[in-house]
Amino acid sequence: MIYFYGFLIATLSIFGSILELRQSATNYFDLVAMLMVLGGTAAVTVITMPWDLRPEIILCVRFIAKGLKRQPKVLIGEAIKIVQFKGAAEPNKLKGLGGDILRDGTELISLGFKPERIEVILGERVHQGYERLQKVSSSVRGLAKYPPAFGLVGTVLGLVSLMRAVSDSANSQEIGTRMAVALVSTLYGLLMANLILNPAGELMGKFAADEKREGEIAMQGVLLAAENVSTLEAHEMLNSFVQKKDRLLLQMGQDATADDQTDNQVDNQQAGAA
Repeated sequence: MIYFYGFLIATLSIFGSILELRQSATNYFDLVAMLMVLGGTAAVTVITMPWDLRPEIILCVRFIAKGLKRQPKVLIGEAIKIVQFKGAAEPNKLKGLGGDILRDGTELISLGFKPERIEVILGERVHQGYERLQKVSSSVRGLAKYPPAFGLVGTVLGLVSLMRAVSDSANSQEIGTRMAVALVSTLYGLLMANLILNPAGELMGKFAADEKREGEIAMQGVLLAAENVSTLEAHEMLNSFVQKKDRLLLQMGQDATADDQTDNQVDNQQAGAA
């Protein structure tokens, strides 16, 4: 939603500027300019977007439209649960790259893969997931160079119409109106590039980086489970990846340590009985 808040602020600024110039907003509307910029940008989008990455495109668009509330505490909690149950827990609550890595990691542990092989496999999956999201982001940012060009095309069309009007002995008022309409096309192209496409591409890049970060946290949790570390050690390690406000309470780790100690006492008693 933050994207739309920024868009709203920019829109209000533009209308405020129009009012300050004592102009009517209808003076800045031209159907030919809009068709030229929107149609040209849509055509380039169809040609250049990596449509083989449709799931990633949908995910990025959904992030732009609705936003995504990051829940690092939930991710760390699910990772600790995997450590506590030695890879037997099933992290069903999580979506995105972090959830995928946790689910894939528990499967690799159950299949008997060693920690070093798990790290290689999951590391590559995190990298490839990040690269796919970055490819979508780069494609959207790349689209931003086309609307100004199509806006210039619309301006040229307007100037051609203006020259014909001059040759037909149009009066100064009509010439000024046609010139203004011609320049509106360039305005549309600049707004499309710098108000819509560039910010969207930058935001998608941030989303890709956040997904990669969560994937790395999830991978670390899986490796800790594969190495059979204590729950408290896993708790402290995973908390190192996030800010203080996003860390799980230490009490949770202490409770988990108490459980581990109880399990160890039971194991010792069984070993002594044997």
